[in-house]
Parts: sequence; structure tokens; C-alpha cells
Amino acid sequence: MKKNTFIIYLLGFNFLFLSCTFDESDYKPDTVENSQTEINLSGKPARTDLAFITQQLTYSYKVNFNDSGMSLGQKINLLDSAGMSVPLFVALRPVNYTLPEVVDAQIYLNNYITAYTNLNVSLKMKGYLNSVIETDVSDYNLIMQALEIDSLLTINEKERLQFIVTYLQDTANSVYGGPKDESWKRRNIVAAIQGFETSNANAVFNVALVSIVQ
Repeated sequence: MKKNTFIIYLLGFNFLFLSCTFDESDYKPDTVENSQTEINLSGKPARTDLAFITQQLTYSYKVNFNDSGMSLGQKINLLDSAGMSVPLFVALRPVNYTLPEVVDAQIYLNNYITAYTNLNVSLKMKGYLNSVIETDVSDYNLIMQALEIDSLLTINEKERLQFIVTYLQDTANSVYGGPKDESWKRRNIVAAIQGFETSNANAVFNVALVSIVQ
């Protein structure tokens, strides 16, 4: 019960706030250059969100390369090559896209505890991130509900939180990456936030790198 206190408080506060002030602005998740959603043969909207692109990038790497014995720098270059086979990732990359340096990748791969403590995010956003770490995947939907109606978060904060929560939820039972414990969550959170400082594509790349290195 204790781990859900923050989520329940947020939901209660936000619903109370919305009952007094109605905001008609719609929150839209990250998509590739805001492109119109395509319809697949099943009739369901094709996913183009950042969490999905990250998983595609990871899968492309896993099926195309055997990185046994390779250095971190070599893995970064291979992951970049794998990205060429993922159209959504190619479209996401800005003109001035650059790969992360090895020293920067080491921060979220090895020094993630200190980096997480020192994240340059608002107190509100840090509260959600703490809740993600302390909460089981079964309760991620509560976090999503809370952040979507939270009027104190910026649009960018909502988009970044949605990416992090959706990715962790999608990969909770994935064979890729290490055990889905608190260290796994912190690595991915730091990787994402550090990447977002440059571009959405860098956030996707960083999180995919966490998965292939672990």
C-alpha cells in the first residue's frame, strides 16, 4: 500500500483539480515527426511511439549482430548500423544527429545511481520517476492515468514520462536486457533523460543501448 500512496495522491489531486478547471487541450504522445498514424491490416493504429521504436531498434541489433567480445564503442557503432534497418528510427533522427560518446554512455550504464540522484528534472517529474522505480509493473497504468491529467507537468515532461513508463511496461517480460529490477529502471531513466537533452532519437538510442549491453 505504501508504494501506491504517491500514485493515489496524484490521481485524487488531479481529478479534484479537473473538477474545478477543465482544460480542453489534448495530450498527444510522441510520434515520428507528428506523422499521421497509419492503419495496419488488423484495423488498429500502427504504433509509432518512442517506446515502440526503441524496441524495434533493439530487435534489429539482436537479429543482425553478434557482439561477443566487442567493446562499448564498437557496440555503439553496431547499434547505429542496426538503426539503418528501422525506418521509424531513421525518420526520427534530426539532421545534426550524433552518437553518444563512450564516456557519456558509461554514466547511465555504470554510474546510474549517482546520475539518477542528480537528474536535472523538476520536483514534480522526479516524484513520478521515483514512483516508477518503487511501483510494480502492474500499477504502471495508474501512473499513466495520473500524469496524463496532471496540469502541473509540461507537455515535454508528459511525453518523456510516457516514453519511460511505456517502455518499461512493454519490456517487463522481455528476454532482452537484464533483470527488470530497480537498477534496470534507473539505467533506463537516466539513459532516456540524458538522451532527451540532445534529441528524441538520442533518448531512443540510449535506452536501446542499455538493453543490448546488459
